[in-house]
Amino acid sequence: MISGPIRAGRLSSDACEADWIWDREVETESDDQAFARASASWDRQFRHLMEHSSFYSRRFREAGVAASAVGLADITRLPFSTKTDLKQAIDERPPFGGNLCVPPESVKRVYQTSGTTGSPSVLALTQADIETWTTIGTRTYFASGVHEHSSVLSTFGAGPFVAGHTYFVLSRIGSRVVPVGPGDADRVLFGMRAGVFDTLLTTPSFAQYLSNRLESAGEKIAPLRHVVTGGEPGGGIPAVRDHIQAVLGGTVNEVMGIGDVAPSLFGECPHQQGMHFCGGGHVWVEIVEPDSREPIKIEPGAVGELVYTHLTRQAMPVVRFLGGDIVRIEGGTCGCGRTTFRMRILGRRDDMFIVRAVKVYPSAILAVVGEFRPRVTGRARVVRRGSEMTVEPPVPLEVEVPKARLGDTELAAEIERAVRSALIFRCTVQLVAEEEFGAAGYKTRLVRQT
Repeated sequence: MISGPIRAGRLSSDACEADWIWDREVETESDDQAFARASASWDRQFRHLMEHSSFYSRRFREAGVAASAVGLADITRLPFSTKTDLKQAIDERPPFGGNLCVPPESVKRVYQTSGTTGSPSVLALTQADIETWTTIGTRTYFASGVHEHSSVLSTFGAGPFVAGHTYFVLSRIGSRVVPVGPGDADRVLFGMRAGVFDTLLTTPSFAQYLSNRLESAGEKIAPLRHVVTGGEPGGGIPAVRDHIQAVLGGTVNEVMGIGDVAPSLFGECPHQQGMHFCGGGHVWVEIVEPDSREPIKIEPGAVGELVYTHLTRQAMPVVRFLGGDIVRIEGGTCGCGRTTFRMRILGRRDDMFIVRAVKVYPSAILAVVGEFRPRVTGRARVVRRGSEMTVEPPVPLEVEVPKARLGDTELAAEIERAVRSALIFRCTVQLVAEEEFGAAGYKTRLVRQT
């Protein structure tokens, strides 16, 4: 568990006297300074797109804005981009598409998307793009509390997905690195017992799984100093975070990125008050109303969908890319001294559904279910028919439980009452044994479609 006061932006166990902010000039600048820096970069980026991206130059002309430069203050004049748009640009001219803005021989690294909704597409990087990703990622993980004296076990795969870029970030920071990859619980537990790492990088699902496994075995281990979660919502949900901290020890916080933009863009400092934006000077962020897509001012309490624009990307820039993550902007100053905005993930737009005109995100259900641990494992999902957005109550939920609780009808009833009290809709809970719920490894899908 966390003990003792947090000194500025450090983990409570970190006695190092080095600066806890990697790029103090950028991460502590005022809003006006940040805009001026971004605006100068965007002017160059706009020219780069008009001259080298057949995809965006055509889209801008179609939007009627090609006659003159569009400054950053007027970027809302430009059309949005979606993952489908980018995929179509690649399909029209494979392998890199009409949005490749450099000669193919300048591409020095290629990642692939997961292809969840179709065949995978590629993400091309120049040497400068690689450096930019490393710069942003270093700010992100350093903000979380990963420093040069950290011993880090990473469950992120080296490829083909962009999370593998984290290994270059850890090398830049100077940490000890123990690369394991996704889903190998036995190797992670071996390293934990052997004491070869003090910091774990993983998804909240996998951190929960490790915690449940240790608890069910009654095994006590030397506490970790730090668990950094990413890849899915969960690390910022109090019930999830508190359970991981109670079992694994140390501080649990979050990082977040998106493959088409950068694998690491937001990092939560040890104060655990939301994730700081760490992409200043390289990425411009907006938030928009998810349905109307009208711009929303980034200020405390604002809720909307994140939209990204590259300011310095060479190979495959995106402009006003709809990321699909719905966030809430957090308020107040942070004790770490960073001045960039902070946010919490509410959920994915694709996972959201509507009950009696109220929007519901499955991560909110996780927060309720987690309060019933240890009678539940902490994992749960919504069952939906096809891609329906509107769900008539009662909403079917599946909740993972230890096998001994499989027939606990009172537990199911308690969860149903708690969901209705907290989220104002009726549900029916089916308790599912761990062996039947599905892979307990890397990520947990929050929605199961039938």
